[in-house]
Amino acid sequence: MCVALGLLASAGGGATGTTALGTTAGGGGLFGTSFLSGLGLGTAATNALVADIFLTGTKQVIDTRRLNRQAKFEATQAVKEVETADLAAAREQEALAARLKEDRKANAQEQLALARKGAQAAGALRASERAGLTLDILLGDVEGQTGEARNLLNQTLASTVQQYRRNTLGLDAKRKDRRNIAESKYNAAKGKTRGNLDVALSTLGSGISSYYGLVGQA
Repeated sequence: MCVALGLLASAGGGATGTTALGTTAGGGGLFGTSFLSGLGLGTAATNALVADIFLTGTKQVIDTRRLNRQAKFEATQAVKEVETADLAAAREQEALAARLKEDRKANAQEQLALARKGAQAAGALRASERAGLTLDILLGDVEGQTGEARNLLNQTLASTVQQYRRNTLGLDAKRKDRRNIAESKYNAAKGKTRGNLDVALSTLGSGISSYYGLVGQA
């Protein structure tokens, strides 16, 4: 336990710099004479252990900083992907809404033109001075044709609205998929981040392995 605690202190020194490791020769510091003598190693083995911990700790710090920079970059890119997905969906939704508005307007104009045409046809029949059953039949034909054309326009508009709704649902699903992918990347990037404790524990593990390896060679 004493060896592990001492090596953990060594790992902490490796994670923050070389100050604690610079006192191997003196009586003070983490590697003071009293601590080093308690390891049960000779001078050469002790120096090798200290050097190994120092190099491991330094490498851990460098690797951690590089990894954290990369993780930060990946997380930032993931956030941008979420924003891009939302912006793209908003633009496509705006385009769909504009298209539906134009379709409604065109349909209304066709409905109006149809009503006028039907009224003109009926007026022309009445002005023809026809009477009785013949006029009623002709007027009925005009009304029937106008009604069929109106129903067709209504069906066309209803189909357009349904397609708009389907497209809207599709856009929303696409946006959610892109967001989910980006959020997964963000979480993965955050999961790569390492702290000082990670560096210390990793260095400790390496130090303990080195220590017992040297003890076995003694």
